[in-house]
Amino acid sequence: MCDQLRYDYLGCSGHPSLKTPHIDRLAQKGVRFNQAYVQSPICGPSRMSFYTGRYVRSHGSTWNNFPLRVGEMTIGDHLRHLGVRTALCGK
Repeated sequence: MCDQLRYDYLGCSGHPSLKTPHIDRLAQKGVRFNQAYVQSPICGPSRMSFYTGRYVRSHGSTWNNFPLRVGEMTIGDHLRHLGVRTALCGK
C-alpha cells in the first residue's frame, strides 16, 4: 500500500513523462481503481480503515499517531491465518 502517490503520477494513468513499468504491470494484471475514496482526509485514520475494513468511527483511530485498540483485527491478521507472511513497515 502506498498512500502518498498521486494516481496521475503513473505511466498507466497516462503521465506524459514518468515511467513506472512495475506498477503499470501490476495495474495491467490486477485491479486498478479509477475512482477510489478514502474514509478520512487524515492519512492515519484512513490507513487504519484500510487495515481493518471498518469506518473511522468504528475502529476509533481518529487522528494521526492514534493507534488501533489492542486486539483490533487487521487485514494482516486475516492473511496470516491463510498462511501469508505479513509485515508492517513505515508509518
